[in-house]
Amino acid sequence: MRIVDNEQIWKGFFSYLQGYEIIDSYVKVPFKMNLTFNGNSFIGTTIDSESENIFTEPIKVKGFIENDKISFIVNYPYFYFKDENGQILVDKNIKHPNIEYLGFYDEMEKKFSGTWEMIIYEEKITENEYIEEVANGEFEIYREK
Repeated sequence: MRIVDNEQIWKGFFSYLQGYEIIDSYVKVPFKMNLTFNGNSFIGTTIDSESENIFTEPIKVKGFIENDKISFIVNYPYFYFKDENGQILVDKNIKHPNIEYLGFYDEMEKKFSGTWEMIIYEEKITENEYIEEVANGEFEIYREK
């Protein structure tokens, strides 16, 4: 993919599995990114429909597009999560884990799609062994016309 404009708006969604029961469901969360490109690299901000009313600071994005691959990291300003009742709670004293996205371009669909991952908890067992709790899901993103 060739970058022509430096300032761009991208839209998409990310999804994640809600619940731990047999009848789990996927939540699909729309988002919008305002990106500034420098060559194939970009920085910017994003806003999503799930967290748009809880942050007073911007959600930062940093990444790159190389050939048909997109990779970026989303940094929320502080920790937020959903409790067992589905209510969003925040803790400004805890740093939110980085969320890493990796996707590939589909020429027919004219969009990138892939997976995201975030390490929620990590414990060192031995010098080279860790136990991690990981949240993950899928995403799609495309440049707004």
